[in-house]
Amino acid sequence: MKRCLSHFLLLLFLLFVQGASPAQRNKAPKKPINMAAKTYSFSAAQSQLTLTLIQEGMLRKIHPTHTVGVKGFTGRIQLPADESKAFAELDAEAKSFVNIDKSMSDFERSGFHKVLHEEVLASAKHPTIKFRSVSTSNVQKNGDNRSFTLHGDLTLRGVTKRVAFPVKVTINGNQLRATGEENIKQTDFGITPYSGGLGTIKIGDQLKVSFVIVATGN
Repeated sequence: MKRCLSHFLLLLFLLFVQGASPAQRNKAPKKPINMAAKTYSFSAAQSQLTLTLIQEGMLRKIHPTHTVGVKGFTGRIQLPADESKAFAELDAEAKSFVNIDKSMSDFERSGFHKVLHEEVLASAKHPTIKFRSVSTSNVQKNGDNRSFTLHGDLTLRGVTKRVAFPVKVTINGNQLRATGEENIKQTDFGITPYSGGLGTIKIGDQLKVSFVIVATGN
């Protein structure tokens, strides 16, 4: 009985081997892909994220531009060996957007913040502004420096739009520093640029996003 069972198993093995193609028999097992990527976490205390608004009303003689600083945000950058597959994300607290114009009085700043949070950003209803990258292009690397265009989805006041930021990155030891700026339009996100005071105040549609991000690897 045991001999018959052994012969039967041997016959099954021979049939399996003969049925397989030479390529299948000689094919080496695939090596696992190394997906390891170093992650750098943003330091809001060392970084700067600002928005520059253009004043088009009569007030432009006093305040030609307004600068808004973002004080509360978190984010990370994942940098794999293939840097064309780099990933970045950022979450910013809408209520942390503050006017940082040095020439503005406290009274003016208070009115600016009221409009910014209640009418423009609707901070209570949309507390978080998000960015998630989807791809990179034009990647160039030279030692510790690299540059690329970062494409991603920006969600502002509940509206998500695809944007692209040119970015320059320097890595020094365990620290990453990324800089860049780009223009976006408020109307692309369903925001009506603010105007008031019978033409005294009129904010332009286009604004500039600028950033200096300092992040630490972990």
